[in-house]
Amino acid sequence: MKVKLLLFFVGIFLLLSGCSSSDLTKEEVIERVQKKFGEVKTYQCIVEAEVIGNKGSQVYKIKEFYKNGCYRLETLSPKNLEGKTVVVKQNKAKIYHPSIHQSIIIDDFTTNHTEGLFLGDFLSWNFQESVEIEESNMNNQEYVIVKKVIDEQDYYHYQKSLWINKKNMLPKYIKVYDKEENIRLHLNLQNLMINEEIDDKLFQLE
Repeated sequence: MKVKLLLFFVGIFLLLSGCSSSDLTKEEVIERVQKKFGEVKTYQCIVEAEVIGNKGSQVYKIKEFYKNGCYRLETLSPKNLEGKTVVVKQNKAKIYHPSIHQSIIIDDFTTNHTEGLFLGDFLSWNFQESVEIEESNMNNQEYVIVKKVIDEQDYYHYQKSLWINKKNMLPKYIKVYDKEENIRLHLNLQNLMINEEIDDKLFQLE
């Protein structure tokens, strides 16, 4: 499995010397985002995810850790899932279920659409090809938005977008749309920390 990572966070907050980030064009913002991909060794953040279905929505809060190709997801809410943990390393996964106080190991782990989107796949994107680049103002904040069709055959996960705040140069939202441009998944990225030390024990499978 190709582990999808939140590497689009890498170094985006580095500002140009002598140039305000708010003055950058959308093309310049994207250029700097893509240029810094690959520099991150670790990250941790909180993701607030709203999954929107035909009959309503559900909000989840998850803490993510990443280190050298491995990742860990810890569910913080809702209450009935609090403490559920997923660790992925070398295409294997350990899933811990607090309700039964047991872990299972999956030797050939693949993620479904919702799980994979927590990690993102923007590292593999070529922002110069097959993407739409837009600008938007929301809650008095200016954003550059990168959008791309991800699966023409999938009605519910047809297109997704990355929203980058032009003021602090940080990614803030990921949104997934169906073919009728309805939002089906909304991720709010919070408390991001890059390249701080993370204990290897968090990624142990055994």
